[in-house]
Amino acid sequence: MLLLVVCLFAFAGPPLALPLGMEKKTAQKFVAAARETLGLSYVFGGRLRNGVDGIDCQGLVFYAAERICPCGWKSYSTQPTVSVARAELGRRVAGLDPVDSENLDLSLLMPGDVIMEVGAMENPAEPAIGKLNGKPVWVWHVGIYSGDGNWLNANPFAGQVVEESLSNYLAEHRIDGIFVTRMRKRPHPTRCRRHRPMLLNP
Repeated sequence: MLLLVVCLFAFAGPPLALPLGMEKKTAQKFVAAARETLGLSYVFGGRLRNGVDGIDCQGLVFYAAERICPCGWKSYSTQPTVSVARAELGRRVAGLDPVDSENLDLSLLMPGDVIMEVGAMENPAEPAIGKLNGKPVWVWHVGIYSGDGNWLNANPFAGQVVEESLSNYLAEHRIDGIFVTRMRKRPHPTRCRRHRPMLLNP
């Protein structure tokens, strides 16, 4: 499997029932904010410092989160097992926590869902996010589901932020599966830090 140490994001309960999702206007704003970064260069650790250093997969999610929540991007943990345990970017969704790529039912996803790519390659920096087919898996990439089978992600293979078919991405890069969290209203960091936000044109 082609896996890069792209960025990291884990589990907490209880899982959300599938019908629940973000308020439509909030989800639209979250996705629209992520689309503002389309075409930006992928840079590991990128947080749009000075508006020119590019962005990585977590940076994309944090950028969008700043547009629907008054808390700055430094409010969120960069470790999946911490972020999800705190439900910072939503609660895990039953049936998608995780699910293998071959059995993914796209109809269970909703715009605004945070999608984490998981694989069997171990990340020694934190515990596994869960088990897939009885084997532990770790998070290696993250993005936002935008609807109609597509997701937005700072794609290290493409070298930039793209909106593309989720199924095609998973198949092309032989990704084991995904883990999904869903917000009800907006992000909910444990500690809200106020600081200069990420800006496209500072």
